[in-house]
Amino acid sequence: MSGEPHIVHVFSSAGLYGAEHAVLALIPALAELGVRSTLACIDNPHLDGQPLYEQACAMGIPARRVPCKGRLDGATTQALRAMLDQQPGVIMHVHGYKGAFYALRARRMPSVVPIVATLHGWVTNTRTLWLYRMLELWMLRRVQRVCIVAETMQSPLRDAGIPAARIRLVENGIDTSRFRSNAPALERAEFGIPGEAFVFGAVMRLSVEKNPLGLLEAFMRVATDTPHAWLLLVGDGPQRADIEQRLRGSPFANRIRLLGARTDPERLYPLFDCFVLPSLTEGLPLALLEAMACERPVIASRVGQVPTVLDDLPALLVPPGDTVALADAMRHGLQRRPPLPNMRQRVLSRYSVGRMARDYAEIYRELEGLRVDQAA
Repeated sequence: MSGEPHIVHVFSSAGLYGAEHAVLALIPALAELGVRSTLACIDNPHLDGQPLYEQACAMGIPARRVPCKGRLDGATTQALRAMLDQQPGVIMHVHGYKGAFYALRARRMPSVVPIVATLHGWVTNTRTLWLYRMLELWMLRRVQRVCIVAETMQSPLRDAGIPAARIRLVENGIDTSRFRSNAPALERAEFGIPGEAFVFGAVMRLSVEKNPLGLLEAFMRVATDTPHAWLLLVGDGPQRADIEQRLRGSPFANRIRLLGARTDPERLYPLFDCFVLPSLTEGLPLALLEAMACERPVIASRVGQVPTVLDDLPALLVPPGDTVALADAMRHGLQRRPPLPNMRQRVLSRYSVGRMARDYAEIYRELEGLRVDQAA
């Protein structure tokens, strides 16, 4: 479509996790609608490489590295400002507090460079992270649109003084052609899992808010009296060492597989007899949508947008952080079921990446219209 603005997505990434994958899926979907995008990847000095930038380049997504040596780096502001000066009609779309901070510093006038901010989720389990959340809420009062992936995020925004008219619910979406029950799957034998095993599977960042240790404890309760129960844990993160320590000497370690970060999750979901999401907090987890698109049975914490996504579907919801309830749900789920096409149908109808892209494109058009009105 002619006349579409150029979107500069600004992201400071700590790795390739849910928010990063959402943006990597969004940009090509926007391109199919005629919306041009560039991904501005702010360097993370704590990483050996820059995985978001590298993955974007591998996918053919227009991307640029933005130098950043630490907090309050003036070179970062200047690099972003140079990108804005090179492209007329830019709208910045920021992801995370650091992206918002530098985007606000880089733009010269709000009416010339509008900003859209997406909140993918909040983690506040340390004082530092809580302070970052407070800083982000303050900055969000200065952007033109705030997009949330879960309705539960709206109340903190309103409490922070952000007008309801600026807030939009844009639920995450996935590539449903990639995630499907009949996708080519890996063989259980590749991981030493017997054919008769009942496999619980989880795809997550191994960090406190995702509660991998809680899942481990719940599985061990189930495994005590269920010798055919196995656990596949896909992902990496800061709690991996804690998980490995917990497994040392455990009688159930031989039935637990830590697969690390994978680039082929679509080939792993078909191995799961049941998908488990044990998170303490969430926005709208991509892994849940991916498992549903693959027609897997689901056990999940009642957090974020999860209850809405699973409303009226045959899933088991448990209170977040309740290991006993999670173990009970896993025992209840210990039965093989045929694929669940109604799970996939929910994703097709409401949670495709195409729908997500259309929602964002409409928001960009709103802001372009406001910019034209202000310039008139």
